[in-house]
Amino acid sequence: MALTDPPFAADEREMLIAFNDYQREVMVIKLEGLSEEQARSVTSPKGNSLAAMVRHLLYVERHWFRAIFRGEQELEFPWTDEDPDADFRVPEELTMAALVDLYRSEWAISNQITREADTLDRPATVPTKRGNIPTLRWILNHMLEETARHAGHADIAREFIDGSTGDG
Repeated sequence: MALTDPPFAADEREMLIAFNDYQREVMVIKLEGLSEEQARSVTSPKGNSLAAMVRHLLYVERHWFRAIFRGEQELEFPWTDEDPDADFRVPEELTMAALVDLYRSEWAISNQITREADTLDRPATVPTKRGNIPTLRWILNHMLEETARHAGHADIAREFIDGSTGDG
């Protein structure tokens, strides 16, 4: 898959969406051409795989945009206080194609929420665990940082798996 470069000129909202989408697509590209076994292979001492990073990011999207910003109730999250890293474990029955579909669906919802907000300065509905109330702008920038950080991890993981590097 070819990446679409973010525009060189756009309003802030569309620019942030485009840069987030670019990093999200980088994560998906890192799974392309891999077998289920390769995508699940552990390449770090902590035990993370490329699939685990993508699963983590889909739940982070859900957490920030839907649970915190929009205040949706009854959302499903794998983590608990006793097991805060459960989102990094990929159930055997979840295929990579299904995982990518879930991730794409979640980020489409995030983009819809972003486009529907009247301003990027809109405060979140629910405070964070530390009691902070981020704005949508903060959430978009945080997701850009979070996804880009994992995209860097994914570059290294993919290199360990088959020598592939770069954004595509």
